[in-house]
Amino acid sequence: MKRDKFISLRVKVSLGVIFICLLLGLLAICSVFSIASSIIDKEYMDKAEQISEAVANTLDPDDVKELTDAVLERYYGVDEVVPSTEWGSEAWNAYMSNYDGIEELPVFKKLVDHFRKYQDIFKVDCIYIMLYKKEVVHAIYIVDGAYEDACPPGVVDSFEDGLWPGDNDPVIPATITNEDVYGWLVSTAYPVIKDGEVVSHLCVDISMNEIKAKEQGYVVTATIIMFALTVLLLLLSILYFNGNVIEPVRLLSETAKNYCSENNDVVHHDFEKLQINSNDEIGELLFSMKQMETDMNTNINSLIDTKVVLKQTEEKANTMQALAVKDSLTGVRNKTAYDYEVTILEKDLSDGFNEFGLAMIDLNFLKRTNDTYGHEKGNISIRRLCMLVCEIFEHSPVFRIGGDEFIVILKFRDYRNVDRLIDDFNARLEAVQKDDTLKPWEQISAAIGYAKFDKTVDHTVDDVFKKADQAMYERKERMKAKRTD
Repeated sequence: MKRDKFISLRVKVSLGVIFICLLLGLLAICSVFSIASSIIDKEYMDKAEQISEAVANTLDPDDVKELTDAVLERYYGVDEVVPSTEWGSEAWNAYMSNYDGIEELPVFKKLVDHFRKYQDIFKVDCIYIMLYKKEVVHAIYIVDGAYEDACPPGVVDSFEDGLWPGDNDPVIPATITNEDVYGWLVSTAYPVIKDGEVVSHLCVDISMNEIKAKEQGYVVTATIIMFALTVLLLLLSILYFNGNVIEPVRLLSETAKNYCSENNDVVHHDFEKLQINSNDEIGELLFSMKQMETDMNTNINSLIDTKVVLKQTEEKANTMQALAVKDSLTGVRNKTAYDYEVTILEKDLSDGFNEFGLAMIDLNFLKRTNDTYGHEKGNISIRRLCMLVCEIFEHSPVFRIGGDEFIVILKFRDYRNVDRLIDDFNARLEAVQKDDTLKPWEQISAAIGYAKFDKTVDHTVDDVFKKADQAMYERKERMKAKRTD
């Protein structure tokens, strides 16, 4: 009887081990890469959506509508729109000249400063506002908060297959793209609504280039490890060929085949549970597989840690959203928002930043106005004072912390020019009080005082608050004394 061609058990075992190791390595690499991509992509998308919603809710819809209307006025005033695909051309430059002056508007600068503050807080690449005109396939830039290469107002993106708000849902969900210019990018948009109508969309772009590069690094490392293990197992299989090899190899094979069929978003201990008492190459093989399992568990734990960090960012975004409340009477931020800003200032102090001050403003005669003309007229006085404070200190956040009390956190330009600003404030008040065309409740009077942080005597924000409050009351006493002369 003719015998089949002889193939040694050594060859069979070697081929079997090679096949198993390659399969295990491929499945492990695919599994880790898939888990990493899905977890990171979802967390980045969730983060982008949460940030866009949170920042959109901090915006004043009136500011957004004012700037959007200014851009649209120029947009409708041109004969032909030149899209961004012709960026830099003479036609495009001529078209963009129609929007000269938009960037000089106070509301434009206000929104840019607002966006950059949140870009720094959330560490995102770009926050901007776009108006989507789906009927003509135009996405129009209103304001861009990017520090570099910001798109000027009026730039028009025209694309057929881009993301557009739905007819029933104006929210544009987060989408991940990979382009030649920007690389990996997750983008989303949340509507800015005024009186039930969508004014425009608050957009957020977050770069994923760094995290994607790390993903590729993990894949390369896992591939090298699996290749090294395969070579090691091949050498062991050539030396180990007696009958005692078959059963241990079968156990290892079954464990490897079932490994990636289970839930891959948790750590495994399948190889650790195997009990093979063999002080030879099979024992070394089992040790190597346990080491591989440990390395994979380490990678999975790293991914879980990343998820925890992103979750903390989500919680921070939710906290910011909860604290971003406005005073219902004046529209400026309230006492809760001020308390939160104080916690940020305290942290800045611990980090070495100390160039800030506080300005306290107290409305005079509010009780007299309420008793004489009614509380509605008193509210008018409060709003008029708030409007004046916001006009004078246009680069600083204004808070209403009491019925007739306002406080301004002085930084940067307002911090440096505070004396001039307070002179302007008092001059404006004096002019208002002399204006006989105004109603009594419109002829507002207020006392203002300020204090700057002095590191030689101050330790907390409250120290500055007390000095500013004292300065305000001293001003009020001087005003009272002047009236009695």
